[in-house]
Amino acid sequence: MRDRVIAVVLFVVVSSVYYATAVGISSSNDGSHYALLRAMVDQGQFRIDDYAQHAEGNDLAIRDDVVYSDRPPGTALMAVPFYVIGKVLPAPIRPMYARYDEGFPPLAYIVMLPVITGAAAVVILYLVLRSYEIGQGAALATSLASAFGTTLWKYGSVMFSHAPSALLIMGGVALAIRIGREGRIRPLLGLALGFVLGLSVVVEYSNTIFVVVVLIYITATVGRRVIRGRGEWIGGGALAVGMVLPIGFLLYYNTINFGGPFFTSYKYAINYPWAASFGTTFDVPLWKGLPGILWYGLDLADQENQGILLLMPVLLIGAAGVWAYLRRSVREAIFVLGLFLIYLLLFAKHHTFSGFTADTRYLTPFLGLWFIPISFALETVFTLRVGIAKAIALLIVYGLMFLSVRNIMVHIGFSYGYNLDPGLIERQATTPKNWMYILGNIFVNWLNLPLLWGIEGLLGAILVGVWRWRDKRKGAWQ
Repeated sequence: MRDRVIAVVLFVVVSSVYYATAVGISSSNDGSHYALLRAMVDQGQFRIDDYAQHAEGNDLAIRDDVVYSDRPPGTALMAVPFYVIGKVLPAPIRPMYARYDEGFPPLAYIVMLPVITGAAAVVILYLVLRSYEIGQGAALATSLASAFGTTLWKYGSVMFSHAPSALLIMGGVALAIRIGREGRIRPLLGLALGFVLGLSVVVEYSNTIFVVVVLIYITATVGRRVIRGRGEWIGGGALAVGMVLPIGFLLYYNTINFGGPFFTSYKYAINYPWAASFGTTFDVPLWKGLPGILWYGLDLADQENQGILLLMPVLLIGAAGVWAYLRRSVREAIFVLGLFLIYLLLFAKHHTFSGFTADTRYLTPFLGLWFIPISFALETVFTLRVGIAKAIALLIVYGLMFLSVRNIMVHIGFSYGYNLDPGLIERQATTPKNWMYILGNIFVNWLNLPLLWGIEGLLGAILVGVWRWRDKRKGAWQ
C-alpha cells in the first residue's frame, strides 16, 4: 500500500512540474502532430492541407499534391481524447502559445498527453525498481533523477512523440519482465503487452526493433513450457490479438495515404529525403557518431549535439551499478541493458543524431532503462556505513544529479517557445529577481495547473475504484 501512495504522489509531482513547464505548440515537429490531430478530429481525415501551417513548411509529407504530416500517427492518435475533452472543459487561465492558434483553448488539454505519459513512465520505473527490492529511498531518488535530470522533462512538456514512446517502452519492458519471471503468458498480460508493443510502433517507427527484442525475450523465457507441451497458446494468442488493432491501423494509414502498408510518411517527407530508407537514415560512422551521442559532436547536417553524458551527467552513475544488476538477474539485465545499447548504437549512426535540437532526443524513451543500474548503484551508496567513503559517494551522486537538473532547466529555457535571455540576468547570481526571472521563463504554465489536477483527480478516482475491485476479488476487503 505504501508503494501505491508513493507512486501516486510521484505521478502528481512529476506531472505538475511537466505541465507547469508546457509552453504549447513550439516548433514544426509538435506542430505537425498537432496538424494531424486537428485534421482527424475536426475533418475526419488524415490529409492536413488546412492545417499545414502548423508544420511551418518543414515536417510535411506530400504525395500527389496532397499534404500529410511526416510524423508517425500514434502521438496524434493518443491525443484525440485530450482534444475532445478540451472542447467542453473550462478554458485555461493562461492561454497556451501557438504561432497559428494562439490562445486556442483545447491546447491546454492537448499538451497533457506528453505530461501524463512522461510522468507515468517515471512511475513505472519506480515500480520496476521496487520489484528488484531496491529500497524506497534509492528507488525514489532514482525516479526523480530520471524525471528531472534527463531530457524526459523537456519532452514531457511538449507534444513530441518521445514521452508517449517512453511510457510504451517502460510499460513493455515491465510487462516482459513480469511474464519472464512467471514463465508463462497470462492472457490479460499478453493482451496488454501486445497492445503496448503494437502502439509503440505507431508512435515511433524505430520502435520496431524494440518489439522484435521483446518478442525474442518472451520466446526465450516461455519457450520451455511450449516445448514440454504445456503450451502458451492462449497467452501467445492474446499477445498477437493485442498487436492487431494498432498495427492494423498503421497498415491501413500507410496504405490509404502513402500507397502501401509498408510505405511510411518518411517516403514522401519533403525536407528529409534521406529518411525514406534505413541505409540513408543511419549512415553516420560509429567512430564519429558514438562520441557525438555520448559527449559532443556534429552530425552530417552539421548540427551541434550535446551528448547524453555532457547534458545528463547523472547517467555516469549507471556504470557503477551494472555489475550489481547482472548479479541480481543476468537474464533481465542482458535484456534491459542490451536493449539500451542497441538503441544507443542505432541512434549514434543516425543521420542527425542531434535530432535538430542539440540534445540526442531520440534516446529519451530509452533512458529509463539505464536508470535501473543507476538504482543499484544508489542502493549500494545508501547502505554504506556512515563514514568518509559514504560522504564522498553521496557528494558525487547528488552533485551529478543536481548538475543534470540544472543543465535540463537551462536547456528548456533556451528551447523553442521559451524566452530565457542570459543578458537579462543580473550579475549577482542569487538575487530574488534573478530566480523569479529564470523560474518564470521555465514554469510558464503554472497558472493552469488546476486544469491538470482536475483531470488527474478523475483518473485517480477511477484508479482507486479499480484497485478496490481487484483487492476485493483477492479477498483483501472482506
